[in-house]
Amino acid sequence: MGKHEKKKRKKRLKKQILGLQRQQEVHRIKLETGKFKKDFQKDTTPEYWKREIENLEKVEEKKTYLLKKLEKKKQI
Repeated sequence: MGKHEKKKRKKRLKKQILGLQRQQEVHRIKLETGKFKKDFQKDTTPEYWKREIENLEKVEEKKTYLLKKLEKKKQI
């Protein structure tokens, strides 16, 4: 992987992490406001949104780990 490719990868990972954080916030708002009750569907229960938030947090941790790993290589 070349220097330019690593730079692109880092930038992409940062954007993905920000997107995941925004999505988690949207889900938290839905839980707090009870917005899921208005347009009720089978998958829009409070448990569904909690699971979605947990899944997004796991993905965010993985992306953060990869970003730190790339940044660590740069320092060495």
